[in-house]
Amino acid sequence: MNDPQSFQDWIDTAKERAGDADAMLPARNNSVGPAYMAGYAVECMLKAYLKKTNRPFPTRGKGGHNLRGFWRAAGFRSSDLNDRTGAKTFFLEDWDTALRYQSNIDELTHSTEELVAAAKQLTGWINKNIQRNRRIL
Repeated sequence: MNDPQSFQDWIDTAKERAGDADAMLPARNNSVGPAYMAGYAVECMLKAYLKKTNRPFPTRGKGGHNLRGFWRAAGFRSSDLNDRTGAKTFFLEDWDTALRYQSNIDELTHSTEELVAAAKQLTGWINKNIQRNRRIL
């Protein structure tokens, strides 16, 4: 399987992962799965932004999933999160591919629904920045 090549490929992949998270919500009460997939949606949208702005990023290994590193590489600030509940911050501070080994959300500080909603807000905000950048470049 090849990595997405264009920023639009990354956006499309982000939307697919967001759809996966949504599809898992009703049937997987209190499951980590939807939050895990939502994190991948955030990751892919950040990679779309980085690709669009010609900033390099790793696609393999631990660095290939470092949401905080991608956020910083994009030039975004913590204050850009505008996060009253901490649910958006979860993706930059706590989301990790190791979540796939957790069986339920009880170990996390937010509900699955809160985290999926926060990921949607993040991906939407990042996508707006991609659109703004599209007009500039």
